[in-house]
Amino acid sequence: AVVSTQTSGYFIQTNLRTGMVEITLLLTENKLGVHALQNTNKLGKFKVHEALSKLSFLPPHYMVGSALKKPLLYVWNVSQDSSVQKYVLPGLALCFAASPCGLYIAVGCDNRVMFWHLPTGQLINSVSNHYQKVTSLVWSSDGRYVVSGGHDNTVNVWEFCKIVSEPSSSSALYTFTNHSMPVSDLHCGYGGFKSRLSTSSLDCTCNIYEMSTGKLMVTLEFPAPISRLLIDRMENFVYGVTVSTDVYRVSLVSPPNADVSKEMKVFIRCNDKITTSCLADNDSSILIGTSSGDLLKYSSSSGQILPFAYKNISADDVINVNLPGYKRNDKHEQFPYQQPLQRSITIAGVLDTCTISLKPSPQTSIISDSDFLALVKEAVAEDQKENTGELRAQIGELTGLSEQLIAFTTQKFLKS
Repeated sequence: AVVSTQTSGYFIQTNLRTGMVEITLLLTENKLGVHALQNTNKLGKFKVHEALSKLSFLPPHYMVGSALKKPLLYVWNVSQDSSVQKYVLPGLALCFAASPCGLYIAVGCDNRVMFWHLPTGQLINSVSNHYQKVTSLVWSSDGRYVVSGGHDNTVNVWEFCKIVSEPSSSSALYTFTNHSMPVSDLHCGYGGFKSRLSTSSLDCTCNIYEMSTGKLMVTLEFPAPISRLLIDRMENFVYGVTVSTDVYRVSLVSPPNADVSKEMKVFIRCNDKITTSCLADNDSSILIGTSSGDLLKYSSSSGQILPFAYKNISADDVINVNLPGYKRNDKHEQFPYQQPLQRSITIAGVLDTCTISLKPSPQTSIISDSDFLALVKEAVAEDQKENTGELRAQIGELTGLSEQLIAFTTQKFLKS
């Protein structure tokens, strides 16, 4: 299915094998609507009262949009029409990203990255290792790391555990300064601390790092400045979307060993300037929005244009997410996190109310293998006892019913 509108929209497609629904949120100018991917029938609308600059997904089934000219964040339920929450920020949100668990949100305000605990609204930490604006934020797939990139050409990797537990410390785990121009996009693959971090810049390069060690694995050089990185889930290909009309593709299975930017061929060329893009259809296609207001669909394997087009929607941002299911709901459901976002750090309150343990307590002891096996055997024995008791009770009931049936049949036989 597709979402398109004039402020935010999205595409929806169901994977019959996994039951997941693929949704692409599309940011345009004024209104937000949902369309089916195969046709233009509207599945719903989203009411928007502000011009938005960016969209992001908030698990399990919410989307967040930042106001273009005001320090506001709006939250919508993907199955409802109206916004369910509005957050007031200390400054204009240049970029933002929600944690994979949906409990935390990181917002880039000027040259700082601010972290909030959404259930309580408390500001956990405000870190700054940039001296210019922060323009890109991304979480690792396991929520262990947060990566920020900015106009100062640097990329910082933060350990979220330290951000929560050490509010006085603002040192990054890694700081990469390999780019010579502003960072344009970030991508963190699957695998948690074993994943790969990819960064792109206006200096025409894409750097890929090993998250566990911070080692630079490869540098890809493109013929033009890159505005957005598209990488499939298997991390076989990198699609470099330029600031103009072209898209380049590089294989990570056999990456180039030297600078081949002069020989690199254009994979996709649009007639107008590309304003936004994302992978869709389980990475088998690429959705591209152009400055002329068209939304086009290309094959990610051949680069050929596919029979799909939306006209005059002026796409500004587009993201792709997977949901366990999608169903329109006309009933208004209250957003679970109603607390306003605070402006001062109150880490003690967060640690008291937080339901997850970020650090093991000093009293915590690791049990040995023999103790663990003993506990497992004890649990199995208890289950067997409970099952045996239930079986005996059921046998008793069946025996009673059998005796009643025999007595009833005998009486009927004697009367006849």
